Amino acid sequence: METDRSTEERIDPGEKREDEILRLTRSLESAQNITKSLIESIGSGIIITGMNDMITYMNRGGEKILGYSKGEVIGKPFSLFGLQEKQNISYSFLEDPDGLDTRREGGMRRKDRSEIPVGFTINPHLNMRGDAIGKIVMFRDLTKVYRMQEEILRMDRLISLGKLASGIAHEIRNPLAGIKTTAQALGEEMPEDDPKREYLNRITKEIDRLNELLKTFFSFAKPQTLHLVACHIKEIINAIIPFLIKEIADKGIRFIEAYHPRLPRINVDKIQMHQVFLNLFLNAIQAMPNGGELRIEANPVSLPSPGSPGQNFVRIVVSDSGKGIPPHILPKVFDPFFTTKPRGIGLGLSITYQIVKKHGGTIKVESEWEKGASFVIHLPEKFENI
Repeated sequence: METDRSTEERIDPGEKREDEILRLTRSLESAQNITKSLIESIGSGIIITGMNDMITYMNRGGEKILGYSKGEVIGKPFSLFGLQEKQNISYSFLEDPDGLDTRREGGMRRKDRSEIPVGFTINPHLNMRGDAIGKIVMFRDLTKVYRMQEEILRMDRLISLGKLASGIAHEIRNPLAGIKTTAQALGEEMPEDDPKREYLNRITKEIDRLNELLKTFFSFAKPQTLHLVACHIKEIINAIIPFLIKEIADKGIRFIEAYHPRLPRINVDKIQMHQVFLNLFLNAIQAMPNGGELRIEANPVSLPSPGSPGQNFVRIVVSDSGKGIPPHILPKVFDPFFTTKPRGIGLGLSITYQIVKKHGGTIKVESEWEKGASFVIHLPEKFENI
């Protein structure tokens, strides 16, 4: 019995406390590691600053969005990013219907000096006693969200203006048909040598010209159903170049084609795709009245898509060496009825935009003033008309 009692006495209470502290320390470290892992893995950016606004921490999401590494920003002032809140009275994609959200929208400056739209929150960073020791800024890149918003607004305008154009075209077409019929009837009653016959010929020609304009309106208002066939993009270009080759030569323009040797075929409506590239080439030619270089190149690319590793596209770039497009005009080039040409009606690029979108593709314009312009199209390698 004395032996048992001496064994119990050998268990040191201090050792028990040390074991308990060790277990708690390990649990705390584990919780901290989990928290850090979660913060590092989220897509949103997180920046922590001290009371002097010097940066003490930035997660991987922040690195990816802003283009900086942690080492480049820690110890630097938060003003490095030029965060400015957007004064917006319109609907916000980050708005909380309950009115309890403190999230705001604004802009932040990346390492490359470009500015991106962000949604952000700024909250106090508190210590264990609840005292403020700095700030926590959480933000996410809204570039794709803003593009989606612009796309929705653009398509809404196209639909509304398409209905308007269709109605106007129908109202104009009927009286034009009556005028043309009357002019033709008068012409049949006139002698062949009557000098007034020239007036009737002019009337008929102007009516035909107006009818061609109305066809353009109808193409915009009611795009035709796609009739898809598999073809090479070069086939489409070869079909339209004969109509342009004289104007290209007369203006001293060099026409350059560059196609990837293993360029896949794509499913497209050839007639509508002819219209797309005819519009783009005509715009390029008109941008170079004193000569220059018109270039088309096509390459296969794979772009990421939701739910799959990537989708195969053909990337087509039509570029010219003209004066380019002023920056304030760039966002408007695909808007219907927007034109800088004295005799243009501003539907060519809008129709081009509609056709490319109907094919499941994308089109955008890139330009620098005095350095020409490029229209970049991505068409899916496999596309089924639904």
